[in-house]
Amino acid sequence: MPGVRVLQNEAPVMPNEEYRITDLSSFSAEDFKIRNTKFLMGSTHYDMNQYPSEDRIRHDIWVVRNHNLRRVLREFPTDEPLVDQCALWMHAVVGKHFFPDANHRTAMALLRRLLRDNGIEPGKWPVERTKQARDKSHDVRAEIPRVRMDTLYERDELFELWRQYFEDVLQEKYR
Repeated sequence: MPGVRVLQNEAPVMPNEEYRITDLSSFSAEDFKIRNTKFLMGSTHYDMNQYPSEDRIRHDIWVVRNHNLRRVLREFPTDEPLVDQCALWMHAVVGKHFFPDANHRTAMALLRRLLRDNGIEPGKWPVERTKQARDKSHDVRAEIPRVRMDTLYERDELFELWRQYFEDVLQEKYR
């Protein structure tokens, strides 16, 4: 079978099965909120148009239910190939759109940390390719049914968009 290596007296091993996100124990629900708040407080743009104050945005970030964020972690598919895991993570966090703004940046920053925590060096992801994926993600998200807590890890057009992105940007040894 092409792409499969067989070790003597062992079952076939698919390429790159050793690279997966299997440990999410370094994350808590608060990590999502802290990361998103850092974007609010940082020098990058945070959409405040519908909010009377920064305090109100901070409030809306911190009232996101911890239970829902824990569910993102608890239901994460640890047995999927790495490219699919990354795409599914983006689908869950970006698709559910937990925060008033910076959901893409929050998802990416936390994913890069997850990768490192699992011994996978994410490398550099081209800024223009990332912006292109983010912009297209906004469009696709508007066209698909709303992502709910029971569809966090669904394979739809949003998943496919992010899957293609990670096929493009992850180092070859991880694909």
